[in-house]
Amino acid sequence: MDVKYVVYGETALDQLLKWLRSTGQPLDVAVVIQKYLEILREKVVEDVA
Repeated sequence: MDVKYVVYGETALDQLLKWLRSTGQPLDVAVVIQKYLEILREKVVEDVA
């Protein structure tokens, strides 16, 4: 692995956990997966830009 490709910062999983905590209620797994995919898409767009 080349060190120049290592990115430090908040991961998509970190963002998902923050979002889950902020909802304050149990959610259907489909909703959680959909949100995780949205976060991942945003991260990819940020990385490409």
